[in-house]
Amino acid sequence: TRPEGSRTVMGKAGSSSVPRLLSSSAGSSKLTKAEKRRLNTRYSRGEGNTSKGVTKPVLKRSIKRQEAKISAAERQAAQAEVLQPTEAGYLEAEGPLERTARVRQSQLAGMVDVQTAQKAYDVQLDQLGPYRVAFTPNGRRVLLGGRKGHVAVAQWEGGFRVLSEIQVRETVRDVCFLHDHTSFAVAQHKNLYIYDQNGTELHCLRTHRPQVNRLAFLRYHWLLATVGPQGALRYLDVSTGENVAEHRTRLGDCDCMRANPWNAVLHLGHSNGAVTLWTPNLAEPVAKLLCHKGAVADVAIDRGGRYMATAGKDGTLKVWDVRTFRPLHSYTTPRPVSSMDVSDRGLLAAACGAAVHIYKDGMAARAGAPYMTHRLPGREAECLRFCPFEDVLGIGHSKGYSSILVPGAGEANFDAFEANPYQTGKQRREAEVVSLLEKLPPDSIMLDPTMLGKVDRDQRERQKEMAVAKAKRIEDIKANKRAKRKTRGRSKASRRAAKKEGNIVDAKRERRRAQLEE
Repeated sequence: TRPEGSRTVMGKAGSSSVPRLLSSSAGSSKLTKAEKRRLNTRYSRGEGNTSKGVTKPVLKRSIKRQEAKISAAERQAAQAEVLQPTEAGYLEAEGPLERTARVRQSQLAGMVDVQTAQKAYDVQLDQLGPYRVAFTPNGRRVLLGGRKGHVAVAQWEGGFRVLSEIQVRETVRDVCFLHDHTSFAVAQHKNLYIYDQNGTELHCLRTHRPQVNRLAFLRYHWLLATVGPQGALRYLDVSTGENVAEHRTRLGDCDCMRANPWNAVLHLGHSNGAVTLWTPNLAEPVAKLLCHKGAVADVAIDRGGRYMATAGKDGTLKVWDVRTFRPLHSYTTPRPVSSMDVSDRGLLAAACGAAVHIYKDGMAARAGAPYMTHRLPGREAECLRFCPFEDVLGIGHSKGYSSILVPGAGEANFDAFEANPYQTGKQRREAEVVSLLEKLPPDSIMLDPTMLGKVDRDQRERQKEMAVAKAKRIEDIKANKRAKRKTRGRSKASRRAAKKEGNIVDAKRERRRAQLEE
């Protein structure tokens, strides 16, 4: 295999192929100033491991070899950026009096090309809603699940075309695709079901009773996570059918769950206003945040795993820094937010009843006004999901499904080895096999996944550091500790009698005082 962004240039007859990078430096070992700047700001993977102090020669060579590969990958990524000329575009106002939030979808459809305009439409399904929405990782298929039992898989691009649909004749609470479009999971009235792309039932999982409220699939671990009304969080390995873990949150009913795309940690929102973070290898939450005064309505995390948006039924929308667990800023919505989602480029969409507000750069900084606004007259939004690699937002509401255009929402340059929108059948089968072979164990899920692969230092050195830190903490406590005024035993009867006698002036005490003065 050759690195992405490279091509093979054939030499003379009988000579082997020589890979050459298409970059501004023409594959040379030296980097230009622009490539060095990109390397330091975008493609750097942080401080690496050092082989200094490692006594075992095999381990030392392994560390050097691994760091050399990482360094070469960083350099090649910085040099190959010229192969990604596509840039994302946003709506721009021409004057200070214009507002991009006032632009309607009908006006926007007249400004774009015909192929893009066909991606904005409404699907009327007013009998079996409201609908939950889910997209495949490459964004080519959409899955709809109606509350009254309607489940459909469709190709949304260029018009809504249904590929398969079924009527399960019972309540549907949530839907999600698994590793690709060939299978999907449906949380029904009592049990959890898995279907193939044609709607054929593959599995009925009765171990998730009494019911499942929300679903989340972890692609790199092949784990299907479910949470129910009793606060039971379960992890199911869909490749082997084994129940990996089951945790009791002990916080009551839970109908809000979202997976962090960066570290696969699950974020659960509870009715007491708390958000808890869970991993399958710990029976207690790795972190717990009190986010709202009322119940948590929905949670959304950006692709980099740095920011988390929480919406409460108290009418507030807050943005948190997941690295420090501190609030950054908050918004006040006219109605409580029912659903949220964050696009690949950081756009935040929030559904407030019959209106959908989209904020540009609303995570790292506070947005003064919505970037776009879409109205749903006579309908209530139920679920919002951005389509991967497209400037499209899918809205599931009480009367069907709507697809709207959001310029600048999707990632313009995709990695075909990660998620290929133009994947063929053969490539899909090969990617499925590779994904199974490279499946990560559940124990690798942690808050900081960069700790994996790092060298563990000497235990004695860590013990010395811990002892020094402990001694410093004790010194700080002693320095800040105020002297305690002890009054134990001062109120006894004998002490009170002695005090009274000490105040009496008699002849004997006067003679002794005179002798001392002489």
